[in-house]
Amino acid sequence: MAAGIPAASYEIAENGSAYTAEVQLEDAEAYLFSDPGMLGEQVPVEVSGVRLFAPNGSVAAYEEIGRSTIEFPRGNYTLVYSSPLRNFYLQQVFDRYYRVNVTVPSGFDVRNPLLGGWSPGAEVTSGANMTSVLAWERTREFSVRFYDPARESLLWFFGTAWAAVAIVLLFPFVLSRLARRGRG
Repeated sequence: MAAGIPAASYEIAENGSAYTAEVQLEDAEAYLFSDPGMLGEQVPVEVSGVRLFAPNGSVAAYEEIGRSTIEFPRGNYTLVYSSPLRNFYLQQVFDRYYRVNVTVPSGFDVRNPLLGGWSPGAEVTSGANMTSVLAWERTREFSVRFYDPARESLLWFFGTAWAAVAIVLLFPFVLSRLARRGRG
Protein backbone atom coordinates (compact mmCIF):
# COMPACT_ATOMS: atom_id res chain seq x y z
CA MET A 1 0.00 0.00 0.00
CA ALA A 2 1.22 3.44 -0.85
CA ALA A 3 1.62 5.92 1.98
CA GLY A 4 -1.01 8.61 2.20
CA ILE A 5 -4.61 8.22 1.21
CA PRO A 6 -5.84 4.61 0.90
CA ALA A 7 -7.46 3.53 -2.37
CA ALA A 8 -10.74 1.83 -3.19
CA SER A 9 -11.82 0.60 -6.61
CA TYR A 10 -15.22 -0.64 -7.72
CA GLU A 11 -16.00 -2.45 -10.94
CA ILE A 12 -19.61 -2.75 -12.05
CA ALA A 13 -20.55 -6.15 -13.52
CA GLU A 14 -21.27 -6.36 -17.26
CA ASN A 15 -25.04 -6.65 -16.60
CA GLY A 16 -25.11 -3.84 -14.00
CA SER A 17 -26.53 -6.04 -11.24
CA ALA A 18 -23.47 -6.24 -8.96
CA TYR A 19 -20.04 -4.81 -8.29
CA THR A 20 -16.65 -6.07 -7.15
CA ALA A 21 -14.75 -3.90 -4.69
CA GLU A 22 -11.10 -3.75 -3.74
CA VAL A 23 -10.56 -1.61 -0.64
CA GLN A 24 -7.29 -0.86 1.15
CA LEU A 25 -7.62 -1.00 4.93
CA GLU A 26 -5.06 0.80 7.07
CA ASP A 27 -4.59 -0.02 10.75
CA ALA A 28 -7.91 -1.85 10.80
CA GLU A 29 -9.22 -4.81 12.77
CA ALA A 30 -12.81 -5.05 11.44
CA TYR A 31 -14.89 -4.16 8.41
CA LEU A 32 -18.64 -3.63 8.14
CA PHE A 33 -20.15 -4.34 4.71
CA SER A 34 -22.85 -1.68 4.44
CA ASP A 35 -24.57 0.94 2.34
CA PRO A 36 -25.72 4.28 3.68
CA GLY A 37 -29.41 4.32 4.53
CA MET A 38 -31.89 7.15 4.01
CA LEU A 39 -30.95 8.77 7.33
CA GLY A 40 -27.21 8.15 6.96
CA GLU A 41 -27.26 4.98 9.02
CA GLN A 42 -25.22 1.95 8.00
CA VAL A 43 -27.43 -0.71 6.41
CA PRO A 44 -25.81 -4.17 6.22
CA VAL A 45 -25.48 -5.59 2.71
CA GLU A 46 -25.12 -9.09 1.30
CA VAL A 47 -21.61 -9.85 0.08
CA SER A 48 -19.86 -12.81 -1.51
CA GLY A 49 -16.35 -13.80 -2.50
CA VAL A 50 -14.75 -12.08 0.50
CA ARG A 51 -10.95 -12.26 0.43
CA LEU A 52 -8.54 -10.46 2.72
CA PHE A 53 -4.92 -10.01 1.65
CA ALA A 54 -1.92 -9.07 3.79
CA PRO A 55 0.56 -6.48 2.46
CA ASN A 56 2.82 -9.27 1.12
CA GLY A 57 -0.09 -10.61 -0.99
CA SER A 58 -0.79 -13.70 1.10
CA VAL A 59 -4.38 -14.51 2.06
CA ALA A 60 -5.15 -13.39 5.61
CA ALA A 61 -7.57 -15.09 7.97
CA TYR A 62 -10.70 -13.32 9.21
CA GLU A 63 -13.70 -14.22 11.32
CA GLU A 64 -17.29 -13.47 10.34
CA ILE A 65 -19.12 -11.59 13.09
CA GLY A 66 -22.82 -11.41 12.40
CA ARG A 67 -24.05 -11.33 8.87
CA SER A 68 -22.11 -8.35 7.53
CA THR A 69 -18.99 -7.80 9.65
CA ILE A 70 -15.57 -9.44 9.60
CA GLU A 71 -12.80 -9.17 12.19
CA PHE A 72 -9.08 -9.82 11.79
CA PRO A 73 -5.79 -8.99 13.55
CA ARG A 74 -5.09 -5.24 13.48
CA GLY A 75 -3.02 -4.23 10.47
CA ASN A 76 -2.99 -3.12 6.85
CA TYR A 77 -4.91 -5.25 4.35
CA THR A 78 -6.56 -5.25 0.95
CA LEU A 79 -10.17 -6.43 1.06
CA VAL A 80 -11.88 -7.82 -2.05
CA TYR A 81 -15.58 -8.68 -2.21
CA SER A 82 -18.67 -8.61 -4.44
CA SER A 83 -22.13 -7.28 -3.68
CA PRO A 84 -25.40 -6.86 -5.58
CA LEU A 85 -26.60 -3.47 -6.82
CA ARG A 86 -30.14 -2.12 -6.94
CA ASN A 87 -31.48 0.28 -9.54
CA PHE A 88 -28.11 0.86 -11.23
CA TYR A 89 -26.89 2.86 -8.20
CA LEU A 90 -23.66 2.56 -6.20
CA GLN A 91 -22.95 4.59 -3.09
CA GLN A 92 -20.33 4.24 -0.35
CA VAL A 93 -19.31 6.21 2.75
CA PHE A 94 -15.87 5.86 4.33
CA ASP A 95 -14.52 6.63 7.78
CA ARG A 96 -11.57 8.55 6.27
CA TYR A 97 -10.55 10.03 2.93
CA TYR A 98 -10.03 7.58 0.05
CA ARG A 99 -8.89 7.71 -3.56
CA VAL A 100 -11.76 6.06 -5.41
CA ASN A 101 -12.14 4.64 -8.93
CA VAL A 102 -15.42 3.30 -10.29
CA THR A 103 -15.49 1.48 -13.62
CA VAL A 104 -18.84 1.38 -15.43
CA PRO A 105 -18.90 -1.21 -18.24
CA SER A 106 -19.67 -0.50 -21.87
CA GLY A 107 -23.38 -0.60 -22.55
CA PHE A 108 -24.03 1.72 -19.60
CA ASP A 109 -23.58 5.47 -19.29
CA VAL A 110 -23.55 8.15 -16.58
CA ARG A 111 -23.59 11.40 -18.60
CA ASN A 112 -27.32 12.15 -19.00
CA PRO A 113 -28.23 14.15 -15.85
CA LEU A 114 -31.87 13.04 -16.04
CA LEU A 115 -30.90 9.37 -15.81
CA GLY A 116 -27.40 9.17 -14.39
CA GLY A 117 -24.86 11.16 -12.49
CA TRP A 118 -22.17 11.13 -9.84
CA SER A 119 -21.21 12.95 -6.69
CA PRO A 120 -19.11 16.13 -7.04
CA GLY A 121 -15.36 16.03 -7.49
CA ALA A 122 -15.08 13.13 -9.92
CA GLU A 123 -13.09 13.13 -13.11
CA VAL A 124 -14.86 11.08 -15.78
CA THR A 125 -12.79 9.48 -18.52
CA SER A 126 -13.17 6.75 -21.10
CA GLY A 127 -11.40 3.53 -20.23
CA ALA A 128 -10.52 0.39 -22.13
CA ASN A 129 -13.29 -1.45 -24.00
CA MET A 130 -15.62 1.59 -24.04
CA THR A 131 -15.95 1.74 -20.23
CA SER A 132 -16.47 4.91 -18.21
CA VAL A 133 -14.06 5.50 -15.32
CA LEU A 134 -14.96 7.89 -12.52
CA ALA A 135 -12.12 8.93 -10.21
CA TRP A 136 -12.09 10.93 -6.99
CA GLU A 137 -8.65 11.89 -5.64
CA ARG A 138 -9.86 12.52 -2.10
CA THR A 139 -13.38 11.79 -0.88
CA ARG A 140 -15.18 10.40 2.15
CA GLU A 141 -18.21 9.39 0.11
CA PHE A 142 -19.29 8.90 -3.45
CA SER A 143 -22.29 7.91 -5.49
CA VAL A 144 -22.71 6.83 -9.11
CA ARG A 145 -25.99 6.35 -10.96
CA PHE A 146 -25.76 4.74 -14.37
CA TYR A 147 -28.28 3.65 -17.01
CA ASP A 148 -28.64 1.39 -20.00
CA PRO A 149 -29.67 2.37 -23.56
CA ALA A 150 -33.24 1.13 -22.97
CA ARG A 151 -33.79 3.73 -20.23
CA GLU A 152 -32.39 6.46 -22.44
CA SER A 153 -34.72 5.40 -25.27
CA LEU A 154 -37.68 5.53 -22.89
CA LEU A 155 -36.67 9.02 -21.77
CA TRP A 156 -36.55 10.25 -25.38
CA PHE A 157 -39.87 8.53 -26.18
CA PHE A 158 -41.73 10.09 -23.23
CA GLY A 159 -40.03 13.45 -23.75
CA THR A 160 -41.14 13.50 -27.39
CA ALA A 161 -44.65 12.39 -26.43
CA TRP A 162 -44.96 15.18 -23.84
CA ALA A 163 -43.65 17.74 -26.33
CA ALA A 164 -46.27 16.59 -28.88
CA VAL A 165 -49.04 16.84 -26.27
CA ALA A 166 -47.87 20.34 -25.31
CA ILE A 167 -47.89 21.46 -28.94
CA VAL A 168 -51.37 20.02 -29.55
CA LEU A 169 -52.74 21.71 -26.42
CA LEU A 170 -51.00 25.03 -27.07
CA PHE A 171 -51.87 25.26 -30.78
CA PRO A 172 -55.54 26.34 -30.27
CA PHE A 173 -54.47 28.85 -27.63
CA VAL A 174 -51.88 30.44 -29.92
CA LEU A 175 -54.37 30.55 -32.83
CA SER A 176 -56.99 32.27 -30.65
CA ARG A 177 -54.44 34.86 -29.46
CA LEU A 178 -53.38 35.56 -33.04
CA ALA A 179 -57.05 35.87 -34.10
CA ARG A 180 -57.72 38.40 -31.30
CA ARG A 181 -54.70 40.48 -32.30
CA GLY A 182 -55.90 40.46 -35.90
CA ARG A 183 -59.32 41.87 -34.85
CA GLY A 184 -58.03 44.48 -32.50
